[in-house]
Amino acid sequence: MTDDGKVRSGMKLRQTDTDLLLRDAEDNEFAIPLKKIEEQTNGTSLMPAGLADKLTRTELLDLIRFLSELGKVGDFQISKQQLVRRWQTLAPTDAAIMQLRRVSYASIAQNDAALTWTPAYSTVGGELPLTDLPEFRIPFRAKDGQLGATFARFELDASSASQAKLLLNSVTGLTAWLDANPIKLTSEITLDLTPGRHRVTFVIELSERKEPLRVEMSDVPRSTAKVQLVGGK
Repeated sequence: MTDDGKVRSGMKLRQTDTDLLLRDAEDNEFAIPLKKIEEQTNGTSLMPAGLADKLTRTELLDLIRFLSELGKVGDFQISKQQLVRRWQTLAPTDAAIMQLRRVSYASIAQNDAALTWTPAYSTVGGELPLTDLPEFRIPFRAKDGQLGATFARFELDASSASQAKLLLNSVTGLTAWLDANPIKLTSEITLDLTPGRHRVTFVIELSERKEPLRVEMSDVPRSTAKVQLVGGK
């Protein structure tokens, strides 16, 4: 939005009673109060220039089909639910493996600079496929012949002290922390948040859980503070 109150660019995600939610070219989400908007104009495409140049014919046809059906009723319908779409997964570095061998899994919930987290993204339907995540098979934690564990986290940003409700498709094989504090997992979780950014970190036991992970954020009744899922690359 420019100084004259005009929205010049950004892809519209959805509109509430008070705000217009946009996503910019860097994939960051932000809200603009409707009362401050004087004019809206279409921006340029968020698709990088030259993206289709290196695609095969089959890949190009798949891309065109995906774009043509995106938003329509069907497999590629975009939900209006607040689903976690941008994740981070723990990279299997020597430092991470050494730490997991020496201390408990809870240590990965700490904001440790020695650990490397890489981006991961959910499907259009909001599911994070477990087959795409790195597996950690730590001695004395994974039994012979069993799969190990993988680690994933996402971020929330609270404008003030507030609550956020998370809806999980299943808690099978999961352990979780809000920042460094353990979370008692149920299909519906209400988190008490202080102002600022927070992490929700999951340990996913691959020997127990076979289904993808899907997390939705829902509004808490009578909560006036704004809580947003952190997007981006």
